[in-house]
Amino acid sequence: HPGNNYALFGLADCYKALNQYHKAISIWEQYLVHDDRNITVLTRVADAYRKIHDFKKSKELYLKVLDMEQDNAYALIGLGHLHYDFKEYKDALYYWTRMFNLNKENLDIRILTSIGNCHRKLKTFDQGIYFFEKALEMDPENFYALFGLADCYRGMNQQYRSIEYWNKILDIDPQNKVILTRIGDALRNTGDYAGATEYYNKALNIDFDIYAALGLALICKGEGKYEEAIDRLSNLIKNDQKNYRLYIDLADCYIKLNKPQKAIEALESFQKLGIRSTAINELLDKLRNNKPLYN
Repeated sequence: HPGNNYALFGLADCYKALNQYHKAISIWEQYLVHDDRNITVLTRVADAYRKIHDFKKSKELYLKVLDMEQDNAYALIGLGHLHYDFKEYKDALYYWTRMFNLNKENLDIRILTSIGNCHRKLKTFDQGIYFFEKALEMDPENFYALFGLADCYRGMNQQYRSIEYWNKILDIDPQNKVILTRIGDALRNTGDYAGATEYYNKALNIDFDIYAALGLALICKGEGKYEEAIDRLSNLIKNDQKNYRLYIDLADCYIKLNKPQKAIEALESFQKLGIRSTAINELLDKLRNNKPLYN
């Protein structure tokens, strides 16, 4: 029975579960030949197209579902994820907000954190806080809500508030080196170099982390230990040649030591990699033409 709907649906679902999305799509398309208004199948095909990053076909099918059922939750959520994956955060926010407004009495915590993450990406941090706090009311230990709140407060330059929420994550997961490094960054930005060093070293004791190592180099720079900062940054560049930020900080150390030619050489070594960086080009132009370095 080549056209058996149950067999086609089941086979497609099996391929989807195996992450073989192209095969799943092929089977579901056969199903839709017999029944092209099955909302369950249409949303699954749209999901599969989203997984293989076919934005156009995925969006087309999700919108077809919304034409048939205006407030279909799967289509609204799927469109949110689709636009988010393609960094279209305003559109993602539009669809997830529709879901939020439709289900205020029976909210899914993932919708709250997704809306919060859109606000993080759009840098509307104060609006993101509201949704992350609502998520924490539902689950006080939710990682995404805690992380989102900490990151929003970091974006608003309220470092002490961000540290409060980073520490709540550490209470649950004390070996999380990403969070240890974030706390180190927050402490460094408040001028607490001793505290920052402690957290950076805790992260590095778990495993090498370039951001923790960079943090220690920036502490040396902040304390005026430019030669030590140069050594640390030079070693980091050996392991991460394409990270333009390392060259900026390295050049800045040479500038502080009144060695502009060394700074120029550091920036030129990045340019030789064939990677474009506006920040590198602008600093190099200022150095070569004796323009004011800091506004």
